[in-house]
Amino acid sequence: MNYLPIVPAVIPKSQEEVIDFSKVLSFSPEFHLDLVDGQFVETVSWPYTPSGEPMAVKPYLDRYTLEVDLMVANPVSAAKAWVEAGADMLVFHVETLNLNDLKNFANDYKVSIGVSAHGDTPLSTLVEYVAEADYIQLMGIYKIGAQGMPFDENVLDKITALKKQFPLKSITVDGSVNKDTIKRLADAGADRFICGSAIVKQSDPESAHEYLSGLVNE
Repeated sequence: MNYLPIVPAVIPKSQEEVIDFSKVLSFSPEFHLDLVDGQFVETVSWPYTPSGEPMAVKPYLDRYTLEVDLMVANPVSAAKAWVEAGADMLVFHVETLNLNDLKNFANDYKVSIGVSAHGDTPLSTLVEYVAEADYIQLMGIYKIGAQGMPFDENVLDKITALKKQFPLKSITVDGSVNKDTIKRLADAGADRFICGSAIVKQSDPESAHEYLSGLVNE
């Protein structure tokens, strides 16, 4: 059985919070940074408010495999800044860029690219982008951009459908991944899990991470 990674996720309120979590989450080889600009989704994070520079946190995040989830209206410019700041993996939401923009970025930058979509977006739209991506990220919540949202049951059927169509593509699930949902997601075929509040908002994040991993990695 393959090991299924559990990746802690942070929606940063400030540069200082990123630095703090870079120390708290040192037990994990991966770090998932959720960026929201207040335009693509209602919520807003650093480095949009307060304003900041990705390079400021590079020294603290270089130890990790850094994944940046670009829930922003202008993802290509943000992606370029985060590649410079050491991002290894980038998640683009298909509602924010056209297919040619994604192709051009993928040709120009040798980072791992994931594609994702909102609850409102037809799966067929996401499928159009999959050929240009290294992996797929499905949202376990209907409304994106915040932690602690309710689980979207529809994600289970999406995992099954995409695994059938793209058996060699890794599928990540982000949103409402917790002790009640993670085994169901794994059984449906998910390969990797992004966990926000189920890890980073717990009193002992490392123990929470270990517990969740144990539910899907025996």
